[in-house]
Amino acid sequence: MELVGRRNRIALVIGEKKAEVNEEVVVPAVEKNVVQRYVDAGKVSGVSAEAAARIARAVIDESVDVQGMIPRRAVPRKIFIIGGNGGMGRWLSAFFAGRGHIVTINDVCTEESQYPVTDIPSGCRDADVIVVSTPVSISVEIIEKILSEKKDALFFDILSVKTPLIPVLRKAAASGAKVCSVHPMFGPNAPSIAGRNIIVCSCGNDAAAEEAAGLFSGGTILRIEVKEHDPIAAYVLGLSHAVNLAFSGALVKSGFPFETLCAAASTTFSRQIVVSKEVSRENGRLYYSIQRENPYNEAAVQNLMEALQELRCPGEDAFIEKMHEGAAWYPEQ
Repeated sequence: MELVGRRNRIALVIGEKKAEVNEEVVVPAVEKNVVQRYVDAGKVSGVSAEAAARIARAVIDESVDVQGMIPRRAVPRKIFIIGGNGGMGRWLSAFFAGRGHIVTINDVCTEESQYPVTDIPSGCRDADVIVVSTPVSISVEIIEKILSEKKDALFFDILSVKTPLIPVLRKAAASGAKVCSVHPMFGPNAPSIAGRNIIVCSCGNDAAAEEAAGLFSGGTILRIEVKEHDPIAAYVLGLSHAVNLAFSGALVKSGFPFETLCAAASTTFSRQIVVSKEVSRENGRLYYSIQRENPYNEAAVQNLMEALQELRCPGEDAFIEKMHEGAAWYPEQ
């Protein structure tokens, strides 16, 4: 722990230098070299390559988060966040304020708000950037109201499902509004943006998408068209959530207590249960929304059901072939 702490203190100094010149925190090529050094050292010290790589990844992630929490100063902008007192709204508020921006919020719940609260018309009128972080069910009405209030501010949502929003966003972009759509692919417990994925969707105004991407510098940006978002999210969110929730549901039906199965756990089971446990304790309303409101989820779950059925029915050769097909989909190490 002393060595990891020393490494983090060194990473902090390096991170401050990176922030001064606006360099990226995460450099994949450098991380690859670091992991390889650990693996090579493991060979000399009698540590397996797998264990050495896991240790390397752990200390790298520590350094990334230490550096990622260093504020990167930008030209101050007035940012108005609707839903700013919710989980991701609070995260965004702290993130933007840490970069020197001036944050105001609007929310139905204002208890313990750390930033000034205002109504939507006033917030839109004064803002350079407007962000919507609300439930999908009320988002279209709010977005239409915003776009009627303010035409020259950069506007984006951070919703997990985009399909209901596409018509109004495309219409606004076609009229010249600075509109795009953003999806941070992490939750409000993320300590920093460094190394985390952010999807930035163009809705017809590519310049607006680039401007929004600039606000999230330090993260790993994927730029796509807004129509591509939900088909991708159906797998990286909808399917992954469904698999883990179904795994937990099957364990409940087993009748065995948690302690018994963990005492007998294989390596694969132990790894799987860590993720499934975390998923089962997430925001139920949000996860329900992701499952039900993305129209592409049904196809993803159907693929899962068919894949399970294919594994249950074939003979040995067909079963092994299915395993090989899956292995071939993944890139080589």
